[in-house]
Amino acid sequence: MPHAAPPTPLPRHHPNPHRGVAPALLAAVLGYLLLSAWVYAPAWERAFRSDASPVAWLSSALLLTLSITALRLLGERALPRLLGAWLAVAFLALALDEQFMLHELWKFRCHEWTTACQHSAVREAPMLAVAVVGLLTLAWLHHALLHPGTRALLWSGLAVGWLAIGVDQWPEVQTHLPWLPELPPLLATLEEGLEVVAEALVLAALLRQPGRTD
Repeated sequence: MPHAAPPTPLPRHHPNPHRGVAPALLAAVLGYLLLSAWVYAPAWERAFRSDASPVAWLSSALLLTLSITALRLLGERALPRLLGAWLAVAFLALALDEQFMLHELWKFRCHEWTTACQHSAVREAPMLAVAVVGLLTLAWLHHALLHPGTRALLWSGLAVGWLAIGVDQWPEVQTHLPWLPELPPLLATLEEGLEVVAEALVLAALLRQPGRTD
């Protein structure tokens, strides 16, 4: 009697993403930015430029939330263990840096500690490290995310984050390349807002990721 052929395994389907979270989060962040500008009007720029501004506070809050969310996803086995731990530590470090202005302290005080700070690349090392390490980390995270829409949010966050870093670094680059045009004042004013949007997009990507059900 011939043996029956083994059953063909069914294709594995990923759990559905949490689709409603990202639009709600992004709408809330946009509403917060608009409210901040309205409260400070007509000098709305103070809502974005001051280190004690509401937008700066929101940036710290989002980074801390990213760290906590990474821990939650780690507990739900929605991310590989090493990646989840790295994200939690990295976002916590960024939250502390944002709250206590550590990279600004390095930029304006490091010449007191080392003569290497006469070079702009050394003074700007923390921001440049964020750009490079951020790219490598998000490339790692890309492979752990289950859905194309989630990955699109992730890379949109990186693009906006790089724009914010470019705005921050533009004056320094101009000192070496004086033929470059001046940065539009509005763009310079909105640098902190761009950081907030970048953080919100990455957070939306993490919140969209479902946990494992097996």
